[in-house]
This record gives sequence, structure tokens and C-alpha cells, in this order.
Amino acid sequence: MSEALDDSGADKETVLERRRTYLLRELIEQIKYQLEGQNVECFHFGSQSEATTTPGLQSDIDFLGSYHQFNIMTIWEDWKASMDNLLMLRDDTIPPQQYLLQVIEKKTPEPVTSLINDEFVAKDTGQVLLSAEKCKQRIEYEHKVKTCGDVTKNGPSVSFFT
Repeated sequence: MSEALDDSGADKETVLERRRTYLLRELIEQIKYQLEGQNVECFHFGSQSEATTTPGLQSDIDFLGSYHQFNIMTIWEDWKASMDNLLMLRDDTIPPQQYLLQVIEKKTPEPVTSLINDEFVAKDTGQVLLSAEKCKQRIEYEHKVKTCGDVTKNGPSVSFFT
């Protein structure tokens, strides 16, 4: 098995080099965001960064940007002043690996009650939620304006090439 992997370009040295490369890419992306005035933490994951793919498979590059403007709360005690607070909610209408995000006030730990942002939607119960679909539409629009490139939406993810 090791011989076959070595022959396909997935030997130990290649694996280590690919991992170093993607760690460096994360750092470069993070510096780019800092220069733009954004507090974003960057992560590459999946077969490319883990070097579990071989040349010729044309694997995609999985990237996650964690924007630190949001405080994601699992309980009310997690609320933080002067931040965009979102409370994770479970609902029987969504897949078990997903959550609804209820919008919480910045100045007091109380739910937002009006649709003061284009990316908010109201649930039948009156709860104001952050709309994943509207966020994806904004990302798609911003990407098209900046790069004139196409965007692919698959489930909760948005993909594009830059």
C-alpha cells in the first residue's frame, strides 16, 4: 500500500509538504482579512489540506472563515454586550446537524423583535432569525461585484473560485 501511495505522489514527504502549504495559506488569508480590517480566523480542511487526495482527482479546496463579529450562544448566559449575538435553536423542521439562529440584542440580552436587517426573517412564533439563504445571496452578490465570478450554493455552503 505504501509503495502504491508513493508511486501516486502521496508519499510521506508530499503529505507533510501539503499540510505545511495549507497552514501557510491559512496564515496568508488571515493576514489579508486583517489588512482589510476584519477579524476573521481561517481554516483549510478536507482532502487537499490533509493530503488524502492524489494528483489528477481534482479535489476541491475546503475553506472556512470564522468571523469574530458574531457571538454564537448555546445558552442565554453566553450573551456578550456590543456583539452580534445569535442563540442556537433546535427545531424539528430542520436536519439534526443544523440549528436556527435567533437574533439577540447587542445592548441587552433580549431577543430582537423586528426585522431591522435584510438578512432577518420572522418565524411563525415571532422569533427573529438570521436567514442562511439571505446570507448566501449577499455572499453571492458581493462575490459577483468584486470578481465577476460565478457562485455555487450547495446546502449551507457557498463556493466560488478566485
